[in-house]
Amino acid sequence: MRERRTIVALIGPALAMLALGLPTVADDLFVDSGQRLGNGATWQVALGDVDRDGDLDAVAANLTVGAIVWLNDGQGRFTDAGQRLAPGAWVLLSDLDGDGWLDIVSGGWSTATMVSWNDGTGRFLLDGAELVSSALSLGAGDLDADGDLDLYVGRAGPDLILLNRGDRTFVQSDQRFGDTETGGVAIGDLDGDGDPDVVAAGWNDGGNTWISAGASQDEAGHVWVNDGTGVLEERCAFDAREAHVHHAVLADFEGDGDLDAFFALAGGYCCQNIWLNDGSGRLTREPIDLGEIVCNGVAAADFDRNGYLDVALAGGAGPAAPASTRVWLGYSDGYYDSGLRITSSASGGIAAGDLDGDGDVDLFVGHYGYETGLSSYYEHPNEVWLNTTND
Repeated sequence: MRERRTIVALIGPALAMLALGLPTVADDLFVDSGQRLGNGATWQVALGDVDRDGDLDAVAANLTVGAIVWLNDGQGRFTDAGQRLAPGAWVLLSDLDGDGWLDIVSGGWSTATMVSWNDGTGRFLLDGAELVSSALSLGAGDLDADGDLDLYVGRAGPDLILLNRGDRTFVQSDQRFGDTETGGVAIGDLDGDGDPDVVAAGWNDGGNTWISAGASQDEAGHVWVNDGTGVLEERCAFDAREAHVHHAVLADFEGDGDLDAFFALAGGYCCQNIWLNDGSGRLTREPIDLGEIVCNGVAAADFDRNGYLDVALAGGAGPAAPASTRVWLGYSDGYYDSGLRITSSASGGIAAGDLDGDGDVDLFVGHYGYETGLSSYYEHPNEVWLNTTND
């Protein structure tokens, strides 16, 4: 295990990083592959080997043309598989029926959540069953310990769990969670007892009072811990209302062996992205300044292979123009702005993985066009940025 981090807020332009001997965008950590993929309005991206040929493929959720499957040739070059699945804003890849092939769950705030089943060749068959009428976020995990993956659905109101029956059908549990919008869901073992727990965070109208425990039920962020049977109870709550969480991931950011939470904040607030776990599932905000840009997505990985987690933020549509997608590099003493800027359009989501098979972590960036004031989305191609660490 790497040495535990002493995290402080460190921000410096490229010149300061050069003075410290740290890598910058001038070192070509990421290079544009030149691919311009599709003509959809992509809000979220998921990576996984859908055709089981040994490389990572991509599924892009689209608000306009429907979810698109992009097949990887193993070199990080993607081809449209020719499928158009259910339209929506959210997508996740998981083997829901236990046949060894990844299935697709997609949905959105104005579209039904549905499953597209992998037929065993990388082709998908859309199941016409509507799981829920709308969803703001989705997460998958074996919540009831029966050997298959269940779904936690973040909604504009009480969240719910869809329990997997193992026969390609789901049933809603009796539990309901919170009463505000949940824009970011992440599932993992937060309290170290071996079963999956849930972080659910979102937004609504109101103030911005940050707390880590003892909050009332109307707070917009929660950690729900699992008793091992799928019954979830609140471990802590936090007010994420004005931060406007659009995406959440779990990773060990401080190197102490437990999962911390990272949020993409569409509210454009500073120093509210990272929440550290005390080992029991209680989260405390770590005041690290990663800028005040509007963010829709986040990916965490060790991009420069120095032993510390780095962070990629997908910049969304701001009041005047799209915010740039950027990468923050982690070191023992904090995070530094790499200088990378991807600004061709607003980014709905970002996913990290070894796309070209060279052992380092690349980026698949989902884009959309947005007309401020009209609140309308239109098409813009997605991009692939390849990591050159191992070149």
